[in-house]
Amino acid sequence: MATRSVIATPGFTGVATSGANIRSNTGMDFEPEYIAVNAAGTKAWVTLQEANAVGVLDLGTNSFTKVVGLGAKDFSLPDNQIDPLNNSAVSFISPNVKGLYMPDGIAAYQAGAGVGQTYLVMANEGDFREDDADRSAAGSSPLNAAAPLNNLRISNTDSSVGDLYAAGARSFSIRDENGNLVFDSGDRLDKEAFARGIYDDGRSRDKGVEPEGLALKEIGGRTYAFIGLERTTKGAVAIYDVTDPANASFVDMLVTDGDVAPEGITTFTSGGMHYLAIANEVSGTTTLYGLAPVPEPETYALMLAGLGLIGFMARRRA
Repeated sequence: MATRSVIATPGFTGVATSGANIRSNTGMDFEPEYIAVNAAGTKAWVTLQEANAVGVLDLGTNSFTKVVGLGAKDFSLPDNQIDPLNNSAVSFISPNVKGLYMPDGIAAYQAGAGVGQTYLVMANEGDFREDDADRSAAGSSPLNAAAPLNNLRISNTDSSVGDLYAAGARSFSIRDENGNLVFDSGDRLDKEAFARGIYDDGRSRDKGVEPEGLALKEIGGRTYAFIGLERTTKGAVAIYDVTDPANASFVDMLVTDGDVAPEGITTFTSGGMHYLAIANEVSGTTTLYGLAPVPEPETYALMLAGLGLIGFMARRRA
């Protein structure tokens, strides 16, 4: 790193689009968030959160080949319930509302026999313009949605009377390298947080638990996804086994006292041990966990052993 130079600066002008629900009507340019690279180092995917899209980057030509719209999630379907009210009485319902996926964090991995196919894991946080000029309460004019949807914050540039679009999918998704949906966690993240007493009802009208950062790790021959939830009352990271992308399964939710709003998440291996490192934006803490697979009959579980909680202890001493 003694010398550095910019090789290329890919742009989006003239790039082909595909998919559905690309938000090109907000009066803003695309805002790249996170990037993931395939194992061969030939292709990358860049989340365009506010646009509800992902850009596909050819690393041979250093240019974007297409922008893929990620569509919308139907909250009226079974297992896609949301709580649209921040009224201190959490109630998950199936309203006539759709959610724009709007992913923030993204990671790539390979799955399947042989070399395997590339799959993309996305944390569907959702976001509006910085000045909120594209955001309204669904009950305001001209949409005039009735209770219990009247306070739900929706995209006023995508919604119309009786056809409401909220920001974010309150989930994480797995897609193939062309952007096709393979798996979505539905309403599991919100409901697991509620079951653990850490669901923040004050965020119900916005984007729920707001999955933001994520990281992957292969442990004991299985691939695990760690998804940070930005809006819970305690630091929470959901863990899924994504070895089989179409049949990903919930493993556990790691809740850490003293942590709030996990932002950056990464995994690494050192000395034969696997680790999960978490940087928490609101609490200003960093947390390190050791990870190990525990064989069980016909399955695996994760043993999670907190190691030191260095940032947390430093904050308490201060």
